Amino acid sequence: MVAASWKVYEGNAERHLALQADALADALVGLDTHEMEERLSSVTLADTRITLIAADGEILYDTHADESAMANHNSREEVMEARDQGQSIVLRRSQTMGTDTLYAADEVIDGIVLRLAETRTSLPYYLSSLLAPLALAALLAVALSAVLARAITRSVVTPLLQVNLDEPLESTAYAEIEPLLTRIDALRAGLVAQNDQLERAVSIRREFTGNVSHEMKSPLQVISGYAELIESGVTGPEETQRFASLIREESESMRVLIDDVLFLSTLDEGALGDSYLIDLSEVCRDVCDKLKPVTNTQGAEVLVDCPEGMTVWGATPVAMRIVRNLLENALRYGGGRVEVRTERKGDTIVLSVSDNGAGIPTELRERVFERFYRIDPSRSRETGGTGLGLAIVRNAAHSLGGRASVEDSELGGARFVVMLPAAREAKWNQPNRPET
Repeated sequence: MVAASWKVYEGNAERHLALQADALADALVGLDTHEMEERLSSVTLADTRITLIAADGEILYDTHADESAMANHNSREEVMEARDQGQSIVLRRSQTMGTDTLYAADEVIDGIVLRLAETRTSLPYYLSSLLAPLALAALLAVALSAVLARAITRSVVTPLLQVNLDEPLESTAYAEIEPLLTRIDALRAGLVAQNDQLERAVSIRREFTGNVSHEMKSPLQVISGYAELIESGVTGPEETQRFASLIREESESMRVLIDDVLFLSTLDEGALGDSYLIDLSEVCRDVCDKLKPVTNTQGAEVLVDCPEGMTVWGATPVAMRIVRNLLENALRYGGGRVEVRTERKGDTIVLSVSDNGAGIPTELRERVFERFYRIDPSRSRETGGTGLGLAIVRNAAHSLGGRASVEDSELGGARFVVMLPAAREAKWNQPNRPET
């Protein structure tokens, strides 16, 4: 840009000097050399050298040098070009003055040439003369740009900084970022929900650990106490046998508790293994057959109404644990009569276990599925309950994509219901469940 401006500047100077030379040459036409010299001596051009050159190359007049001391100018480029073309513009180094000079020459008449000369600035000098102003201008531009950029950035960023991340949709910001704020609000809500779930899970885990420790203390204390009595040798044979029997019973209670805790942990972690196409009715019949010794001992009546074809998708051990826990619960707390049914309702397989016991109050129907919750703690311990049976039922039903609930039974007691999605055999192209 600087070089271009310099060229424009030089071009203007050349045209101006050429016009001056033309005008002054025209004024000399018709005069003899003496009159030409007198006319030129009366002309004053600031910073411009005027030279009149005779046809033989001798200097007739010069405003800046002694004519007699000047060399013959017939070989000068601008003089020869002016005689040849009538006028000439040449930029060269002056041999007489020793500077870079712009010459404008016009032939006046009969080989007499009028020449005007101006000392010109070279591009390097021109650039060096502009260096300080350009540097100052650049510094000012940088400073001004920094100030403007800071002001513009502040005006742009301020609305963004004022966004309330707790309530992003309530913030006043650019319309262009409203989709982003909506996304942030959704993410925030999701994180809050996840955090609440995590805190709840931690609380449940802590409570569960405490309950497990508490439940295991009682049988351990019993085992430890009777073992000390036997060890001391103060018990007779009959008492030793009775204490050993109590120790075995408490050990069995601990084993059942540990099995339930481990199974719950497996459900929580989702580590259930492979799933298969299983017939829930077949599982119900198998469980009822295995519990016949218990039902016979208690004199309980168990009605099984489980037609074939009630297929669900899941892990067989999980389905068996659901049925077993519900049946044991009905036998433990019912009135001696139990009904186990399976039926299909649309795309749902419904498993229900009813009893004729005391039933469950409406306000406690959700709590009975909590871990270690017992409506009657003393009776639960007497009958061998761990307080985890119904919690396992609900978690296991959830792992199979279903849900568990309790309601009033037509028999007068409680009716526990597990609803599972029915399997579509064409969809589940998988092998049948393994033999149990």
